[in-house]
Amino acid sequence: MIISHLVARSANNIIGSNNDLPWSLKDDLLHFKSYTLHKPILMGRKTFESIGRPLPNRTSIVITSKKFESMDGVLTSDSIEGGFQLAKDIFPEEVIVIGGGEIFQATIELANKLVISEVDCVIDGDISYPDINLSDWRKELIGEYAKNNSNEFAFKIFAYERKD
Repeated sequence: MIISHLVARSANNIIGSNNDLPWSLKDDLLHFKSYTLHKPILMGRKTFESIGRPLPNRTSIVITSKKFESMDGVLTSDSIEGGFQLAKDIFPEEVIVIGGGEIFQATIELANKLVISEVDCVIDGDISYPDINLSDWRKELIGEYAKNNSNEFAFKIFAYERKD
């Protein structure tokens, strides 16, 4: 099973601010949508709450130890391992980890694919992506986007696969 991280991060590794994205990048949101459609997405409770609803045509798996209101399109687990098992039962090919910082940190050693939007900015925020040694990964550019009316900053999307 592919365990992938899908994340946008600044040059200083920031991925969030006040439980929200620290930028407006329409093209990155479109990439997020196309990459995650019809796949399970695994996230922490705070990330789910920041999204505010189940995303259409995806199964949200929320890792939480707190009581959580059940709703269509959302499964919960009190452990990451349990979340991965739920994902495997739905779509054994891939589970996509989408945040937040604690979930990324807890799963970085298990991930075998990273899809990272490298945002061309240094920005303030309170959630960071884990530090990783990218020399252990094969890198492929999959998209490049300019700063424009739809994107507050320029960014490039890279796919990384863990070297054997």
